[in-house]
Amino acid sequence: MPCHGYDAFVDAVCAEISSRTEEIRASSVPGGQCAGGPASCRNTLYIGGGTPSVLPAEKIGKIAMACRNAVYGDEGGNMSDEFHPFEEFTVEVNPDDIVTKGHAYVEALLSFGVNRVSMGAQSMDDRVLKWMNRRHDAASARKAYRILKDAGMENISIDMIFGYNPACVLPAGADASWSAQVMELLDIAGDGTLPTHISAYQLSVEEGSALAQMVSDGRYVELAEDECAEQYATLCRILRDSGYHHYEISNFALPGYEAMHNSAYWQHIPYAGIGPGAHSLCRSARSAGDVEGMDIWTRSWNLPDVEAYIAASRNGAWSGVRESEILSRQQYREEEIMLSLRTDKGISGAFLAEDPCAAKNAEKLLRAGALESVGRDSMGGFALHELQLRISEKHMFVSDDIISELI
Repeated sequence: MPCHGYDAFVDAVCAEISSRTEEIRASSVPGGQCAGGPASCRNTLYIGGGTPSVLPAEKIGKIAMACRNAVYGDEGGNMSDEFHPFEEFTVEVNPDDIVTKGHAYVEALLSFGVNRVSMGAQSMDDRVLKWMNRRHDAASARKAYRILKDAGMENISIDMIFGYNPACVLPAGADASWSAQVMELLDIAGDGTLPTHISAYQLSVEEGSALAQMVSDGRYVELAEDECAEQYATLCRILRDSGYHHYEISNFALPGYEAMHNSAYWQHIPYAGIGPGAHSLCRSARSAGDVEGMDIWTRSWNLPDVEAYIAASRNGAWSGVRESEILSRQQYREEEIMLSLRTDKGISGAFLAEDPCAAKNAEKLLRAGALESVGRDSMGGFALHELQLRISEKHMFVSDDIISELI
């Protein structure tokens, strides 16, 4: 948060929302007609990508109202109205913020229309949480979950981390059973009920991070790739046996609780990203006589400089903090393959068949079992263009390698 404080930051976010009303409205079904029709739109709101739960509830409400007005105009009503326009409204929270702010904070979020929360529990082992430099412990995560549920939040997603090296994180001789840690997280409610959604991310060493320095100093040794794969396979098995739908490489949901907002990214549905560092995707139709045929896809993003962002909000000079590019046909194709193959819905074999090289590699991957036909045990004599293809679960851990062969 900048030195100007919450007010300046939230005011800047609301100013950007106001400046992009037309774009926001065009990407939602109620407010306008998307290129490609309503199926290519998604009326959802997601506040996250950081720690928005540090904000006072009224600040989140102010952002929500600005988004509502951008979509509905004066028809949006007041925040106290029972009418909540977003099909899915998610806010990311930290356990310690929920414990500190209590039921009243969650009830305020609900009154603004929030109907889904994503909580960064990461682990239920205090030793792991301390090593990750998290502010909360396992007891706080459990307490936060109970507060959310008791206040009436039914849809709660839990974030967890896998792929860390227990030999470097846990004391020598400590119980390092990964399956036990997964089961502990599934029992975060403490009463046998399961979280509606789990997002599991592999620990990565980012350049310039504290973890990268620990690796450089020899204080941490990255877990071997095959051991990471084993942890992921164990995670998949336990969640599958517990009734979760593995609908995207990193995401598992109880049936009916798949994230609508995140799914839009993987389906190439346009979205407007607001705030420093946020990315957006816009779709517009070409003119009738354009020989290219494909709609125009524009990727835009805000620079991550918070101070520059606030300054731009005050003088309206958004061009100084925003950049964009029009996707080429090849860029769009590569993104379509990469995003679609992250999901269990997969990609059309006909789409891959448009490129002879991709078609040849797809058939090879099918024979090897890395790709599978959705709804079929095998190709069964069907041609590639008649199939819907996805990466088999046992090969999802190496999805990047598989995707690279198709793009």
